[in-house]
Formats: sequence, C-alpha cells, structure tokens
Amino acid sequence: MFGIISISILLFLSSAGFLFHEYFKGLKFLIVPLLAVIMLSMGITLSLNDFKGILRQPLIIFYGALLQFTVMPLSAYLISLLFVNDINISTGMILVGSAPGGTASNLITFLSKGDLPYSISMTTVSTLISPLLTPLWTLFLAGKYVDVPFLPMVLTTSKIILFPVISGMIIRRFIKENTLKKIGFFLPYISISAISLIIAIIFSLSRELLLKPDLKLYTGVILHLTAGYLAGFVAGKLLRLDNRKIKSLVIEVGTQNSGLAVVLAIKHFSLTASIPPALFSIFQNIAGILLSFLLRKRV
Repeated sequence: MFGIISISILLFLSSAGFLFHEYFKGLKFLIVPLLAVIMLSMGITLSLNDFKGILRQPLIIFYGALLQFTVMPLSAYLISLLFVNDINISTGMILVGSAPGGTASNLITFLSKGDLPYSISMTTVSTLISPLLTPLWTLFLAGKYVDVPFLPMVLTTSKIILFPVISGMIIRRFIKENTLKKIGFFLPYISISAISLIIAIIFSLSRELLLKPDLKLYTGVILHLTAGYLAGFVAGKLLRLDNRKIKSLVIEVGTQNSGLAVVLAIKHFSLTASIPPALFSIFQNIAGILLSFLLRKRV
C-alpha cells in the first residue's frame, strides 16, 4: 500500500511542479528546510540500539558504506564521460553519486522483507561520514571541470545532515513509546512528500531545460542506478550474506540521498546541476518500489 501511495505522491507533485511551474517557483526557499525535515525524520527513527547493531557487525556495515562511496561516485563519473557533454549536468551526476544512502532505502528494504536493522545501520554510517566524503569525492571528480568550494560544502552538508539527525535522536528520547509508534507510521509519508515537493520545485525552476529532453541523460541516470543495484548484489554474494541482507545491500547501494545532492547543486553550483539528482530521485523511488515487489518473494 505504501509503495502505491508513495509513487502516486511522487508523480503527482513532480508533474504539478512541471505543469504549474509559476506556482512552485516561489517555493525555492523551502528546499533546504524540506531536506532538514527528511533528515529530522530519520533521526527520530534512530536509537542507541541501532548503533549497538553497528558495533556487533562493523565489517559488513562499513563494507556497505564503502560500496556507497566508491561504486556510486566512480560510476557517475564514468557514465557522465560517456553520455554527458554539459559540465553542469556532469557535476550534478557526480554530486548524486557522491551522496550518502537515502532514507528511502530503509522503506524499500522494509517493503522487500529485507534486513531492516542492517539497512538502517548502513544508511546511518554513510550519512554520518558524508559531510567529509561527499565534498571530497565532488572535489576529486568534478574539480577538474568546475570550481568546487570544498569547505563551504562540508559546512552545508553538516548543517543539513548531522544537525537534523542528531536533533531527531534527541527528540526521540522525550517521546513515549506509544506516541513514537503513531508518529513512526506517518514519518515515511512525510519524507516522500518532502522529497517529492523538492523535485516539484526543481522541475518548476528548470522547466525550459526539461522541455528539451536529453535521452542520453535519462539513459545515464538509469545506468547509474542499475550499477548500484548490481554492485550490491555481487558484493552480497561475494560476502556470502543471507538473502535478506543481500536484498538490503542491493537497495542501499543503489539508493542515494538525492535531496542532499539537489541542495548542494543549487547552493554551490547551478540550477542545471540539480536536474540529474531530481531525475535520479524519481527513477530510484519508482524502481525501488517495483524492485521491492520482486524481492519480497525471495526471503
């Protein structure tokens, strides 16, 4: 049920942003607060027990984060070399490839009957190290094309990732268990609505560019997403993980925090650079929901 609702919200808002662009353009100021809401929601779902889980199986969890910050940025760079001629579009692809795992991976893992604690642990680790690694990878891969403001990117990433997540964890400590369960039911819908509204705003701002669809860009985004899924599957087999953990790893590696990439693109680069992360978000959510239906049968 959640999968159908989330795809409906995503397609409805992104289409509305494109068709009624004059109403969404003025909402640009909401992009950063919306991402903060998503990360705050993630923080509320985390507890100290999640970190105990990381300590119990550190190698396979850090291995997932390692894949996230090697396969995704490097494949983004290689794919952009093959399919993209625009420097700004290439930068956007590298940004989304250099982003940490997205919270959508936890939802898709749950729907797929994967190992949810494993998924949450990988997302948490990649998120916490992203304030350093996301700017580093962007500097290393895109620095030859554009001026990459490394330290400002570190500060921006810290503000919109670490602070909301930590704040969410603090808030969680003051919420009663029964209330937390009720809130937990709505958080996934809040997150998907927030990322969908971010995409709608981006589509409204870049409508003229989207009216000239670039088939190579769409192909590149799909290949990038596929590369993440394949890397997670191969790595899971090599590590001899059980099926539930393999499903989690496949979803985790292929799912990026596209909202963060959008914010970094707009704040430090260009509006054009925000298009690949926005498109990636649409494809990863639709593909992730469809993938969850296929993976549910593989317990």
